[in-house]
Amino acid sequence: MKLTLDTNVLVSAFVSKQGHPGKLIDVILAFPEIRLALSEPILLEFRDVMMREEVRERFGYSVKEVESFVEDLRRVSNMVTVKSRLMVVKEDHKDDIVINTAIDANSDFIVSGDSHLQKMKRFRRIKIVNPRQMIEMISSRFGELIITRDEIRESSA
Repeated sequence: MKLTLDTNVLVSAFVSKQGHPGKLIDVILAFPEIRLALSEPILLEFRDVMMREEVRERFGYSVKEVESFVEDLRRVSNMVTVKSRLMVVKEDHKDDIVINTAIDANSDFIVSGDSHLQKMKRFRRIKIVNPRQMIEMISSRFGELIITRDEIRESSA
């Protein structure tokens, strides 16, 4: 199973390990059957967002911690060179990089909290889901894993 994560999922995972995005990163790291496919443009966007002074101050992260997380993501990901230039997200063409990364990576899923992408539900054979849906799918496919169904329900309450 290959996943491409949107920048907003990476930001949420970095900011809080308690939510679905953070738990999703933990599951990806724990199971070699689940592969993470990212691209340099996605990592650069993540870095740009997290390096904003107001964001770092709000969440209390240092430049070094952000850089370390970017390098960790690069190390554990299948880094894709984006060659596709599809423009399919009419509401926000910046989101096209996620689609193009997933296409070039041959991903099975895009995981995003972005309403423009979620509204699509699918692009070609790639299913687009939010972090909670992805954790539920992984849980039903691989068993209870690290997070139980009760924990999924509790964190959405």
